[in-house]
Amino acid sequence: MITNEQAAKMLEGDVIEAIPTDMKRIVIPAYGFAGATDQKRQEWGADGPFMEDVKGLVFKNPKDDADQVLKQKDGVLLCYDAPGRKEKIEAYLAENPKALSDSVHLKHFIKHLTTEVVNEGGKADLWDSDIAFAAGLTGAPSKEDIKPGKIFSGVKKKEIVQAIRVPEGTVYEGAEGQPQTAGEGGAYIIKDSKGMRLIQADAFAKAYQITKMPQNTRSNNHEL
Repeated sequence: MITNEQAAKMLEGDVIEAIPTDMKRIVIPAYGFAGATDQKRQEWGADGPFMEDVKGLVFKNPKDDADQVLKQKDGVLLCYDAPGRKEKIEAYLAENPKALSDSVHLKHFIKHLTTEVVNEGGKADLWDSDIAFAAGLTGAPSKEDIKPGKIFSGVKKKEIVQAIRVPEGTVYEGAEGQPQTAGEGGAYIIKDSKGMRLIQADAFAKAYQITKMPQNTRSNNHEL
């Protein structure tokens, strides 16, 4: 397993640099639900990652087999945009007005998302974040206007990220303190102002544009 500490050291050298593309993220504000339980969730501070005690709901992101913790206080669900995807989500919420009300209904909603909406390519890619991240997307409403069930989409700002590529089967400690596994075609571990995380290679190709390759390209493919 590549630990967060090891990944941080790897990302200090001559590595890949990339910027976000104009790929949109769909944001589903889903905070305020009943039935949250005590969880540990990794956050990123000035001194690096730390574990935070939160109330939340654990669910699995099938894309990298990693646990996510949707925070009760200010959690949002995220997926990449695709034709008709936002409309499908809105239709489900309109037909199921209690979908975001409690953990039981949320689990059904998340299962619907991962099996019927965002399962492009065979493995769904659905993860969590919070209002602060969502409000920082280009095209997002203000924090005050981000309300449960009020879906919107936005684009990440053009911040340079550092990245290393890892082969299929590599296990990374994970941004949530939960292991992430590189799928078919490998993955990238990236670092930006929000911290470090693993992104599958196919998702990285859509979401980021490489602007600089390391001089020694072999040194950036980590066979661990």
